[in-house]
Amino acid sequence: MKRVASGIAIACLLAGSTPVVAQTAEDASAACTEAARLIGEEDFVGALDEAKWCVESLQQIKQQAMLTVFPDTVESFSGGELDNQSAMGMTILERTYSSSEGDVNVSLTTGVAGGGLAALAQLGMGMGAGSGKKMRIQKRTVLDMSDGGETQYMVQLKSGGMLNITSNDLNPEALLPFVKAFPIAELDDALAP
Repeated sequence: MKRVASGIAIACLLAGSTPVVAQTAEDASAACTEAARLIGEEDFVGALDEAKWCVESLQQIKQQAMLTVFPDTVESFSGGELDNQSAMGMTILERTYSSSEGDVNVSLTTGVAGGGLAALAQLGMGMGAGSGKKMRIQKRTVLDMSDGGETQYMVQLKSGGMLNITSNDLNPEALLPFVKAFPIAELDDALAP
């Protein structure tokens, strides 16, 4: 009996370490089609299960599209490893770009938190946080939240997300060309529903 229990434990550990394979449009389409077929058969439990997989597949496809929009280089800066974290309907993508001038951190927050950050940034601007500058870059509103110690630009995306571009090494004037060169509109379009 102990061998069976330890075999099951090992199988669970191995299953947990299996890498997640990115979904394709065909996978999502098959799951959605199967959900519709099961509804027709009045198998609502099975249809709901397939519908959940359909939605999850579509979310994975959308997330893969976002990952491809983070460029490997911006101006003279080279991008490091892309960090991707998802939990409770929120996704945070982060990448640090480096050059001889210093480092720039780019962070994208989508989901519920993205809209909340935008509202907090607006509130902070009204209360005197940051330099108080608002500007338009690539048809998006950009807030200069720099406070003298850290240079920070927050970009309100039309899709509801929030893009944060920060640096401890560059002043606002030195970071601004990076912000203008970053593919903000392309990223925002990839996030659009």
